[in-house]
Amino acid sequence: MHSKTAFISNRIDFYQNLIKERQSALYDADLFDHVEANRKLIYQSYYKLFIVDFDTPFLAVPPWLREQSHHEYYYLFIFLTEKPITAELQQLVGNRLFRVINPKLALHELPEIMEEANRLIREHRYPQENNLNVNSVVSGGLLGFHPAIRSINNYIEIISKARFAPCLIRGETGTGKNLCARLIHKSGGLDESQFYEINCENRTTNDLLREFFGEDNHPDGQRIGLFEKYAGGTLVLKNIEKLPREVQDKLLLVMEDHVYRPLDSNRVVESRIRLIGTTKHNLEWFVKQQNFNSGLYYYLNAFEIHLPPLRERKEDIELFAHYYMQSFSYLYAKKITSFSPSAMNVLKDYKWPGNIRELKDVIERAVFTSTSEQITNKSFPETLSYKIETSSDEEHFGNCSIREIEKIHIKQVLMNTNGNKSRAASILDISRTTLREKMRQYGLN
Repeated sequence: MHSKTAFISNRIDFYQNLIKERQSALYDADLFDHVEANRKLIYQSYYKLFIVDFDTPFLAVPPWLREQSHHEYYYLFIFLTEKPITAELQQLVGNRLFRVINPKLALHELPEIMEEANRLIREHRYPQENNLNVNSVVSGGLLGFHPAIRSINNYIEIISKARFAPCLIRGETGTGKNLCARLIHKSGGLDESQFYEINCENRTTNDLLREFFGEDNHPDGQRIGLFEKYAGGTLVLKNIEKLPREVQDKLLLVMEDHVYRPLDSNRVVESRIRLIGTTKHNLEWFVKQQNFNSGLYYYLNAFEIHLPPLRERKEDIELFAHYYMQSFSYLYAKKITSFSPSAMNVLKDYKWPGNIRELKDVIERAVFTSTSEQITNKSFPETLSYKIETSSDEEHFGNCSIREIEKIHIKQVLMNTNGNKSRAASILDISRTTLREKMRQYGLN
């Protein structure tokens, strides 16, 4: 008797002969497409065998599968795909992955493979090996094919092996500094509960000292500091350039001696912790110009990672776009499978000042608002195409007349004010009458 099986595929018709055959193990399987699997929450049922067909390159892990991986009962996976699968997925399913096979071969070999899997299920045994003869499409590190990202992923592995080695991570807003810090922590085999991030911006010296080192004589009782609470783990200092000088000095002493006293206390606390600083600035400039503690800078800079902006790694834009399209399609239970060529060109041509974070937000909006299986330009904010046009114009300012530059500037101000002429005139420092006349001259009405 076959175990309860869930078959998840967006191309059920491709396997219809196996499904209709009464002697086939798929005959009694529960059938879902990927959207239904998320919408119907199949992880709330106790299936012993999951057969998952990937008809597109598999980048994002669907919510149902991620939730299923937390269940402790016995079950196995069979993946049907021509494409490599991610290291994240391999790690998530672990020894429950029985086999990965080509969908075309599955038409002939799947019944025999399922019988073999069901035998293990009856015996309640996991496979000795998962026969996974594919390489990950993306490593377990940062997403991307750019050489700098590959180097950073290798560097993360090196840093993670040095248990308490500090690190300084630099990069523009939205480039993934927090994710990079988490990967260093995770690659060292540490639990998520041992990771903590604190923003140094707009914090007073006393508040930070209390938060870092605790206070034994607080009116509400003893307050355990972060260095004690997360000892053995990782503490990330976001916007480290904003750290008050007195706190910088104290931090350096603690990182060198590994002991400290909580505020207003004689109790000695011993703590070893990995300290990671993140900043969008060149911290060396703050050492020279803003009195940042040079000792702390050199301590952190022993291992430095610089994350390049998205505009410098354009070959990764399509990869990120598909990753977030797939991820948000799962999240919102949408059947979205592709981008139109013009939509992808818009994504590739845009400068992405907000980097990966901005791209993620744009794709989420596109998936949520899309009414078809393909994302088109209509799914993007109107300003996206306009900003591309503006950026292109700006590159040729050196060849423009003053009149042409003025037209571009007025057009941009009007766009930024959503067509509000009073606000635009105020920004341009001209009267509304003058603005209307210039709009008429430049055909901006």
